[in-house]
Amino acid sequence: MPTFWGLAGLLLILALLILLVPLLRGGPATADQRAVLNRTLYQERLAEARARAARGELDDQALALAEAEAGRSLLADSPAEEASPQRRGRRLGVAVALGGPALALGLYLLLGGWPAWQLSQRLAAPPASPQALLANLEAATRLQPQAADNWYLLARAYAGLGRYRDAVAAFEQVIPRDGRRAEVLGQLAQARFFAAGRQLDAETRALADEALAANPGEPTTLGLLGMAAYERGGYAEAAGYWQRLVAVLPAGDPLRATLAQGIARAETAARAAGQALATPGLEVEVRLAPAVAQRVRPEDSVFVLAQAVDQPGPPLAVRRLRVADLPRRVRLDDRDAMLPQRKLSDHRRVRPVVVIARGGDPLRGDWRHEGQPLELPSSAFSLLRVEADDAIAP
Repeated sequence: MPTFWGLAGLLLILALLILLVPLLRGGPATADQRAVLNRTLYQERLAEARARAARGELDDQALALAEAEAGRSLLADSPAEEASPQRRGRRLGVAVALGGPALALGLYLLLGGWPAWQLSQRLAAPPASPQALLANLEAATRLQPQAADNWYLLARAYAGLGRYRDAVAAFEQVIPRDGRRAEVLGQLAQARFFAAGRQLDAETRALADEALAANPGEPTTLGLLGMAAYERGGYAEAAGYWQRLVAVLPAGDPLRATLAQGIARAETAARAAGQALATPGLEVEVRLAPAVAQRVRPEDSVFVLAQAVDQPGPPLAVRRLRVADLPRRVRLDDRDAMLPQRKLSDHRRVRPVVVIARGGDPLRGDWRHEGQPLELPSSAFSLLRVEADDAIAP
C-alpha cells in the first residue's frame, strides 16, 4: 500500500504540472504581447499625425486632436487588469487543477477506499492471534465478495478453528467462483464430515468420489475416506486408503510416519476381524493399434510387466497372455513376482511395460511399449496401446 500511495502522489504531481505550467506561463505572456502591440499602434498614429503636420496637411489644432484621439484608442484597447477574462480564466484553471485531485481523493476515501486502506494496513502486520487473522479474512471477504481466494482462505481458517459449519458455507462459496477443483471438493467433504459429527452421508461421499475421480491422489479425500472407513469398522478399506495417501506424499513428509502407524493398526484390526487385506497392485489394460493388429498372429506371446523405476533389475511382476486374448485388463501384484525377493509391494514407483514376442522370449520381443511411472501402493491403473512405432528394430 505505501507503494500505491507513492505512485499515486507522483502521478498527481505530474498531472498538476501538466495543467498549471501552461496556465501560469500562457496568461502573462499574452497580456504583455497585447500591451506592446497597443503601444506600437499608438506610436505609429502619433508619428503619422506629426508627419502630416510637417507636410502642412494638419494645423496645430488638428494635430492636437489627432494626438488626443490616439491616446483615447490606447486607453480603450487596454482594459483594467481586474476585469481581464484571461486573468479570470487563469484563476479558474488553477482552482480546477488543485481542487480536482482533492475532490477525487475525497470521493475515493468516502466510497470505499478508506476501509480498503485500513484493511491493507491490518493485513500487512502479523496477526496477534488466529481470531485476529479470522477477523481480517472476514473483512476482506466483505469488501471483495467475488474473490474466490478470500473465501477459500476464510474456509480454511474456519476449519482450523473447528467452526466446520461456517467452513462448509465458505467452501460452497468457492466452487461457483473457482470451479469444482478436486482440492476444494475434498476439503468441503472433510468439513461436512466433521460438521455432521464424523458421519459420512451420501452427499459427502459423492463429493469425495468426485474429488478422487478428478485426482485419484487427492490427499485430503484419501485421508478422510480412510478415517471414515476405520471408524465404521472397515479396517482393511481404511488401510488401503491410507496406503494410497502414503504413495502420494513426498519422501520427507512427517505425516508418512504417522500414517505408517495407522496402517499397521488398521491391518492388525482387519486380521482380527477376518477382513481380507488388499494387496498393492497394478492394473493394466492392453490394446493393439490397428496397424499392429494386422501384423501379429493370434498365438504370439504378450508379456505384461511391472518394472521398478528407481531400481534396475528383472521385472517385479509379469503376466503372460496371447494376442488372441487382447484387449485385456490384467492386475499385477506380488503373486506375479518373478523372484521371491523382488516384490511389487516393496516399491513405490513402477512402470508398466508390454512386450509382444513372436518367439516367446520377452528379451527378444518384436514390439515394446512403456507406460508412464505410477505410484504404489495404490490401485493404480494404466492403459497401454501398442502402436506400430513401438516395433523393436532388428
